[in-house]
Amino acid sequence: MNDEPEAVSEQVTEQVSEQECRQALVSRLSPTGVSAGYVNAAGGYVVTGTKTLALVADTLTQLGVAAGSDALSEVLICTPGRYHPGLFGTIVKESGRTCRAAGYVNEAGYHTLYLDSGGRRFVIAAPEQLRIPDRGWGWQVQLYSARSAYSWGIGDFRDLAMICRLAAEQGASCVQVSPVHATAPISKPQDSPYSPASREFLNLLHVAVGLVPGADSVDLSDLAAQGQALNDDRIINRAAVWQLKLTALERIWETVRDDLPLEYQSWRDGQGVPLNRFATWSTIAEQLDTPKWMSWPEELRRPDGDVVHDFAEHNAERVEFHTWCQWVAAQQFYWACHCGVDVIADVAVGFDANSEDAWNYQDAVCFDFEIGAPPDTHNIEGQRWGLPPLLPAKLVEADFRPFINMVRATLTHASALRLDHVMQLWRLYWVPQSLPATEGVYVYYPVDALLAILRVEAARRGAWVVGEDMGTVAAGVRETMAIIGLLGNRSAMRTPVSDFPELGVGTSSTHDQVTVAGLITGSDVDDLHRIGKGADFTQIANTRRGLAELARIDPEKPVADITDDDIHAAVVARYRLLAAAPSRVVLVTLEDAAMVRERPNMPGTTGVYPNWCLALPRRVDEVMRSPLARALVEVMGTRRLSRI
Repeated sequence: MNDEPEAVSEQVTEQVSEQECRQALVSRLSPTGVSAGYVNAAGGYVVTGTKTLALVADTLTQLGVAAGSDALSEVLICTPGRYHPGLFGTIVKESGRTCRAAGYVNEAGYHTLYLDSGGRRFVIAAPEQLRIPDRGWGWQVQLYSARSAYSWGIGDFRDLAMICRLAAEQGASCVQVSPVHATAPISKPQDSPYSPASREFLNLLHVAVGLVPGADSVDLSDLAAQGQALNDDRIINRAAVWQLKLTALERIWETVRDDLPLEYQSWRDGQGVPLNRFATWSTIAEQLDTPKWMSWPEELRRPDGDVVHDFAEHNAERVEFHTWCQWVAAQQFYWACHCGVDVIADVAVGFDANSEDAWNYQDAVCFDFEIGAPPDTHNIEGQRWGLPPLLPAKLVEADFRPFINMVRATLTHASALRLDHVMQLWRLYWVPQSLPATEGVYVYYPVDALLAILRVEAARRGAWVVGEDMGTVAAGVRETMAIIGLLGNRSAMRTPVSDFPELGVGTSSTHDQVTVAGLITGSDVDDLHRIGKGADFTQIANTRRGLAELARIDPEKPVADITDDDIHAAVVARYRLLAAAPSRVVLVTLEDAAMVRERPNMPGTTGVYPNWCLALPRRVDEVMRSPLARALVEVMGTRRLSRI
């Protein structure tokens, strides 16, 4: 009996010790943007686990971020021509010109201010507003799936150009295209366009070989026949596609490499070090047949090492080949983006850990964590996306160069961009590699600076910007987006159409959500059960009933008896509702026009579903000219115009 008070006392001491430890962690991490908890999608407060906070603290120590540091104080954000009390000192402008600042800077862009006291501040001079597009509609395209008769097993930039021309003829104002970020040039390329090798360069799988300069002087008939034969299989085989396209590009390169045009040389020289570094990484990854640079020989693991420099010189011709391939892709994507509509380029929320971006920016990357999302009603287990986050303090330290380069590269071609998971500008949900997605932590980012960069780059191109703001959204995010003209993004699978914001892009679904055909036929529920993925099946049933009633289909009709006519009616009914949405822009998915039952991607799954590998069941031009597509074009044209 005398031992009991001691046991209780030890428990109390342990609890106090744990509380003190947690408080010390919170005190250290809060100035660096690490949150001790968050409000979930249901409105409840979730406390971040102490173990997770300790892992973050260890990572900050490894990356050299001092306890309690606040790098954001080094950034000064202003409006060109408007007084700012911090703008006093010597300023080196983006143009390279040096002058004295006395409260003002007139040029938009990125400048460096040297204070008379000896300090340095990075200056972002940005317009206050983003361009807002006119009211209109467009197509939502997964480019890999949109094949034509000329495709080699995968949708390409020629197909995108055709889609844009057809869209313009139909009266559409825009086409939103899935990410076309670079993938590693290895024997088995990455399937997911949202796990890129680089967000600054382009995916060579989308190159239309027949349009490459010099292709007309080379016999590619054998490769073209094999490539077009791949269209017979609905499952996209990227490994086979890449082998054929690589062989074709090498044949063309052999004929053009000794007489490269001045346009290429000018473009290459203008791209500078980033392009050379990417081409060098591509050459190493190709030779080793792996992008896993952390497993490469140690001397090749850092891009600025002497051995990497020597490797590039020793393999100069192959580095030049990969440089030329990027020029070919850039030409074709630019051409596709100027075919009569605004192309909205989708930008992934991050990059793969085994990527050139990760290799290039490795000192700013937290490899012990991956980006994800906390549990909500649509993904009850939470999500982890396999993408390592950048550390905010290191992003500031680098004068935001990774973010600037990514936005600038995208808007070099496209007229608009869509930021997947726009909440990344405010905060990201970091999931420890060693813990489940429920044990993540929100880390806050320098949102004012990132939004200012978006405004600078968009203004330079006359572009507009969409932010995908579905899921767990922090307070104030959507209000700030509306103030600066950053369009939101809503899906009718999540939000009533009547609640769509006017400053927004409305869709029926996203690449991660059920199609209209999948919902009305019940095939999506079958897929969920087959792969063992949890969902709110009551909510799904209610959503299906509502759609059936909207399309005047008997809600009690067995799913096995749903016909193509029923699917047609459901698709038209859904888009008749969407066409009247208050949103500035409404998008029609090609999957719905093709009556596709499968989702492009089943979130949180690996190896049990053909994520990112399902092509449209028919040629994309046939889909866009089908009776259902014509009905959708008529609905969009009449109902959208009636609200102007």
